[in-house]
Amino acid sequence: MSEHTHTATATEAGLNQTTLILKQVTSDLITVEYNLLPDTNPGANSNYIAIWQNYDNIPYNQSPTDPPKAIEGSSQRGTVSFPVSLIQNNYIIGYSVGPELASPAQKYGNVCSTVYVPRIPTSAALTDSGGHVESEPSDYFFTSLTVGAVSGDVVTVKYSVPPNCQPKSNNAYLGVFRGAAGYTLALEVAVPIKNNDESAWVALKGKYLAGKRYTIAYFMSGYSDTSPVLTRMAATVPFTA
Repeated sequence: MSEHTHTATATEAGLNQTTLILKQVTSDLITVEYNLLPDTNPGANSNYIAIWQNYDNIPYNQSPTDPPKAIEGSSQRGTVSFPVSLIQNNYIIGYSVGPELASPAQKYGNVCSTVYVPRIPTSAALTDSGGHVESEPSDYFFTSLTVGAVSGDVVTVKYSVPPNCQPKSNNAYLGVFRGAAGYTLALEVAVPIKNNDESAWVALKGKYLAGKRYTIAYFMSGYSDTSPVLTRMAATVPFTA
């Protein structure tokens, strides 16, 4: 049996992104660790982790290989394991910050972070090597935000979501909090994503007070003119006006 143990690296953004990290990979089991934004309550907000036999992207309207695994409780960190056959298949695992979505949105459109694990070489190669062949290095993707220009009446921000994710179809949006982000705080600004680009710059118009701290958040779904859903937050980034 081939085994590969993974540890967190300095490229992980920690508390401002929803992350999935491989903890162990063998030919028949993958274990991942999730790390969530502060104050997230995954059990109450229908978070789940799912796995697909696929290449390095999530098939957002295709049922997972196994039923999604619901995240229980309110902890911001935990581990989940999936039975696999890495000698035969590639796998991609995704973390969802909210429930499955109804059409016309992508069913699994709240999946914001992924890890791809390619298949192990042939079983013959595994046997010839004494069972110690490892899969190729795995690819991580975490939804992210980058701040651009900042002025008293506008801030620009670049979002990046996983390949094949369709922000407009899923009713995704960007929100601005004064101070830190929060799941029960009022938004200063809420702007829907108006296209299905996986990465784009967006201008957030508002009244930003000089010297004050703000936080931009990306929400995978749930935009509303009157009461946007705050529980589907995937990433945040602070700025000072």
